[in-house]
Amino acid sequence: MQISKVATAVALSTGLLFGCNSDGLPIPTDGSTDPGSQPSALTTGYWQISDGNSASISASSNADLPNVYVFQEDGNHKYYDDDDDLGTYTIKDASASTNNYDEEAGTVSFTYYETGSSTLEILDGVFSFDDAGVLSISDESTGINYSGSDQTATDSVQDAISQANEASGINGYVQILDTNFGTGYDGVDKDVGELRLKLSDSSTGATVDSIESGKVTVDLIYQVDEDSKEEVNTSGNNAYVSLYASGTSNTNLHGEIIFNAGEIFYRSTVTDGDGKPQIPDEPVGTYTLGEDLAVEISWANGYYTFKVNDTVYDNSGNGFEAFDKAAVTLVSLKLGDTKNTTHYELNADNFKVYSNDTATDELVFEDNFNSYPNGQVLSGNPYNNNTAEATVIVDGGSTEPEPEPEPDPEPGEVTDDFESYTVGNTISDESSQWTTANIKDDEKGTTSAIVSLNPTDANSQSLYLEDLNTGSKPFAIREFTAGAESGSITVDAYIFDANTKSTYISIGNGKDNANRFFEIRESNGKIYYENGSSDFSLGSYANDTWHTIMVKWEGATGVDGNDALVNVYINGLLVAEDIAQSSTGLDNTVIPSQLNLYTGDNSGNANKAYFDNVTSSLFNPN
Repeated sequence: MQISKVATAVALSTGLLFGCNSDGLPIPTDGSTDPGSQPSALTTGYWQISDGNSASISASSNADLPNVYVFQEDGNHKYYDDDDDLGTYTIKDASASTNNYDEEAGTVSFTYYETGSSTLEILDGVFSFDDAGVLSISDESTGINYSGSDQTATDSVQDAISQANEASGINGYVQILDTNFGTGYDGVDKDVGELRLKLSDSSTGATVDSIESGKVTVDLIYQVDEDSKEEVNTSGNNAYVSLYASGTSNTNLHGEIIFNAGEIFYRSTVTDGDGKPQIPDEPVGTYTLGEDLAVEISWANGYYTFKVNDTVYDNSGNGFEAFDKAAVTLVSLKLGDTKNTTHYELNADNFKVYSNDTATDELVFEDNFNSYPNGQVLSGNPYNNNTAEATVIVDGGSTEPEPEPEPDPEPGEVTDDFESYTVGNTISDESSQWTTANIKDDEKGTTSAIVSLNPTDANSQSLYLEDLNTGSKPFAIREFTAGAESGSITVDAYIFDANTKSTYISIGNGKDNANRFFEIRESNGKIYYENGSSDFSLGSYANDTWHTIMVKWEGATGVDGNDALVNVYINGLLVAEDIAQSSTGLDNTVIPSQLNLYTGDNSGNANKAYFDNVTSSLFNPN
């Protein structure tokens, strides 16, 4: 599932995040946002465009699809046509052409595809919509007027775009947020983020109105929303996969899975004083915040079970008892509660509902979110109008701008590949450029920082750090020739899947926490940068293999009122751009003067890591 955010997706480690339970599923107070009534926007449509002089823009047969343009907020656009294979779209990516898009100014430039392979660059397009949502574009440079109709409601277009996107590695998913406050009739805040599927709604296309026995499968990622990271809340942050039976209050819950920051709960039949089913105090399972979660919840005979990735939760084989044992009529993916907003997001993909009532695993509804334009607000067709803050995000394939490559090497860079040293010796004994700290062999175990053979290439050497000591962790340190207000370091790191603790790459003016200027850490297949009590995730990466990490900084914080900006590259790609050093919570008076490599902690004793090709122009070349 390609729905993790790059760059600054956040992973927080907080305590329980339970807030007030909603008494029911609330109705949004900001009106319907179904595609027919939401404001027209060039970037949320599939536009069939004609210059007024061409033949009819409508499809000539059921097998002949209208050719459509999809515009993106970054100014790029794509053109889907089935001219070569009627009924099957080919994507022409016009991202390399001259583009601009300004929704507020109502201007756009793009490549217009005429008949055959002929194209025309519209450089000065001014666009507008009439009351019926028909698009008009006037090319100021040529005086030609164009008109367009939105084909997002055409099923055959949606299906063909979904298939073309999937074939091209383009993926859509739904992002659910809870950022709005709203007030209901009783004066209580009612807004939550939700994707609500009511089986009896005719727009769903579901073949049943209720399910006595069935299952729901969905791929989820629950993580901090990078755009809300400054608005940290301590309650009301839970995400839910909910099955509702004869109504939409908590007393109508048939079954429910609850996710908070790293723990999994369920809805029990124990009630409070108002007769509402409660959430047990202890979790039934754990997971890593921000990881891909393959979720399945099944129900039959008044009981339900669920599975998260490969772990089954079934109450010792007995199942969890449903509170409302009537047939399931509504499925909800929900975020937040009725009393708070939340800085988390719930991303969902590959949403499927099955019934076992007449046939085993009969698929009665599915959505992979690949048939919607980027930015489409979901509410109505096929989802219930009470859906709120659920927006389609399209990424992957060539829809994203090409990532910025790693910058060229700086003049005078020094690379230590460890090839000239004796295998098995401590690195500080082999080279005066390296020092070590906390190298121990005592009753608490050993720590080491030695020259070793490369774990993937026995003909090359690397630096091996091992923490088998319950009271210490090993450091390998290489100093710069002087303190550096600007510079870069590059390190190849090999992290073991079996590690239970983190591995670190840090720059600062000492090895202790108080001396850090910027720090990268790896834990459980994710790479983060330090941000005080909250670490920012830079994405998931495979363990038991090499990754190249580069940290580049410019402008020392605290010097003449400046704020250092830090960029991080992983495997040659820019994954975090212009991080303000002052935002990390680390000491803003530190001028980096050394690189620290270390692994493990002062309590664990089962961590190891390899490093190689340690490179910087700040190192002494001798």
